[in-house]
Amino acid sequence: MKVSVCIPTFNQASYIEQTIKSCTQQTLKPFEIIVSNDCSTDNTSEVLNRLSREISILKVINQPGNRGMVPNTDAVLRAASGDYIVKLDSDDYLASTYIEKLSGLLDIHSTAGYAHGAVQEIDGKGEFKKQRILARKTGFYDSSKALRNAIYGYQVAANIIMFRRNALEKVGFITAKTNFAEDFYLSAQLAAANYGNVYFSEILSFYRVWEDDGKVRQRRKLAEIIALRKVFEEVIEPAFKKRNWGMENLYASKANFACNQADCLGWKLYTRPEKDELAEELAKLSSAPRVRLYMKMYLNQFGGIIKAGKKVITAPKLILKTAYFFYTSRLRSLKS
Repeated sequence: MKVSVCIPTFNQASYIEQTIKSCTQQTLKPFEIIVSNDCSTDNTSEVLNRLSREISILKVINQPGNRGMVPNTDAVLRAASGDYIVKLDSDDYLASTYIEKLSGLLDIHSTAGYAHGAVQEIDGKGEFKKQRILARKTGFYDSSKALRNAIYGYQVAANIIMFRRNALEKVGFITAKTNFAEDFYLSAQLAAANYGNVYFSEILSFYRVWEDDGKVRQRRKLAEIIALRKVFEEVIEPAFKKRNWGMENLYASKANFACNQADCLGWKLYTRPEKDELAEELAKLSSAPRVRLYMKMYLNQFGGIIKAGKKVITAPKLILKTAYFFYTSRLRSLKS
């Protein structure tokens, strides 16, 4: 099987060389590495030009105009010709066995639309932070299980994914029309199209996490809520109805998402008209009574009561999760 690595980029000159070289240092080499440069304004082009002279399998696409994150990602995935396609952001990088381990799992599980693994978080300086390891063993989830789990959110450690090309082709690559939750949207589409997924529980990649010092992400909360609603309305709910599955758990999950997102109504970042607009979108996501209650409490500055209650409820879950991670880490160290 041929493997393509696809890297969309914009203004990541400081990191993209490490990203690309992590692909060339694989124990199982990729067939091609494709980078789509979305009109970067830093010296990304110079770095890519130099690397393309050094690395024969590196192909660079220079977009004629800035397309934006989602269209640029869609374009680079469509340009790949491999049987398996790795989507890798240009500030992240791969462990040397990433392609070997995940392509091997896709070879075994022919109905898996994608493979993913645990990740190590890193900061802007490359220092290790926490590990992201899902509470599941290495192995396969069939499409039904993947779709049922989709109501709880995007079920990967981080968006460093190896896709089966024909699965992407079947769902039309990236069809989400938003700049948020497009990865969640795609994974739900693949499950709805009868593709499962396979997970490897060891660290296979390194995912860079940025501090939101300028509160940029917070300022985009409206777009995030709309995108989340569209995943449910356009993908998950129709798939459940097509299968004649009960909707109770799905509606409960939508309410949970709305309640969790409702804390933005208490942020000083937003004006009252902006909060009213956010509240309107939250009500579209879920109109459950507890969602309306949460919105009223946050709007009237009683969010502290909700947060205190959440801490009491989530404390036992946090203890169990910590114990699980300690146990699995201990097992891995004993095996090694």
